[in-house]
Amino acid sequence: MYIIKKADHKIECMCDKAWGNANVADVCIKNWAQFEYAPVTKAKILYSDYGIHVQMESDEDPILARYTDQNSSVCADSCMEFFFSPNADDKRYFNFEFNPFGTMYCGVRTSRYDPEYPTEDKKYFEVKTYVDDKTWKLQFCVPFEIIDRIFGKHSDVFKGNLYKCAEESGKEHYLSFYPLDPEQVDFHRPEFFGEFSFEK
Repeated sequence: MYIIKKADHKIECMCDKAWGNANVADVCIKNWAQFEYAPVTKAKILYSDYGIHVQMESDEDPILARYTDQNSSVCADSCMEFFFSPNADDKRYFNFEFNPFGTMYCGVRTSRYDPEYPTEDKKYFEVKTYVDDKTWKLQFCVPFEIIDRIFGKHSDVFKGNLYKCAEESGKEHYLSFYPLDPEQVDFHRPEFFGEFSFEK
């Protein structure tokens, strides 16, 4: 289980000292042997009274970014993702996907095949990215306001997964934090989500 520690304030800066208290999730599981490339990818998650704060970083090379329109195919670019079901009594889950431009894909669904798209844009989720020649970094926030509006409530223990992928970068790869079905190349498998818990 990944324990989400609490920050005493809303986190807005990538260099906020609160990140030093967060647990590190290694997004390193290669679920499918045919995809050998595995850039070192780590994630940190905190929560505040405002919402859930996520920071991810990867040393991927090469870095690919092309898509600029919200809900475009950012998974074909260099991409980092967080899928989670915030309400344990609701089968739906958020899927957040981002490329190095900070272009966001945001869906609410029960599977790959039934997406609904919230109208809020990346400014609402305070998406930030940083890119240099050796790494790229992502930070965003999911306010409890939108979680509770869409899902009715948020649970103290919920399920989800963290992912790193790039379908068309020249080094196709698919990594996860919690393991997935080894027979099917698909991140949209909520039955394989692992547990996340808010520390009180």
